[in-house]
Amino acid sequence: MAFDREQLKKAAAELAAKGVYVGTSSWKYEGWFGQLYTPARYEYRGKVAKTRFERDCLSEYAEVFKTVSVDAAYYDFPRREYLQKLADAVPDDFRFGLKVTDAVTIKKFPNLPRFGVRAGKPNENFLNADLFATAFLKPCEDIRAKVGVLMFEFSRFLAERLRARA
Repeated sequence: MAFDREQLKKAAAELAAKGVYVGTSSWKYEGWFGQLYTPARYEYRGKVAKTRFERDCLSEYAEVFKTVSVDAAYYDFPRREYLQKLADAVPDDFRFGLKVTDAVTIKKFPNLPRFGVRAGKPNENFLNADLFATAFLKPCEDIRAKVGVLMFEFSRFLAERLRARA
């Protein structure tokens, strides 16, 4: 079945008008060229410029979909400037889903290089409401009208519960 951009755009708008937002987990997929994205919009000197695509593709994405997940917020507290840049790239009826930063949702940091000295240690800020309010929610205030949902990703609760029973 061929990708019908206009049909999808119409359906997404109709659903959004009813409060149902349909989108994807991200928007920077070069694999969508020729379907969702128009390669000519991002060309520079006859080639698709990756930096131009990454900078501008959210606007084209928002011509079709009315929501998208911002996974970047999971890996670090969102900066007000970054969020404002995203909000400026989309129409007023667009909504962002933000994954809440793992700095408040991980009970114990995994032994992964990205956690540095925190790797393998308990998270002293696990479910810290004050940190969540000041470092996550506060930067979102200016774009509040465009925030549709906050997603909290937790892991390994089941495994801990099973170990506690043993």
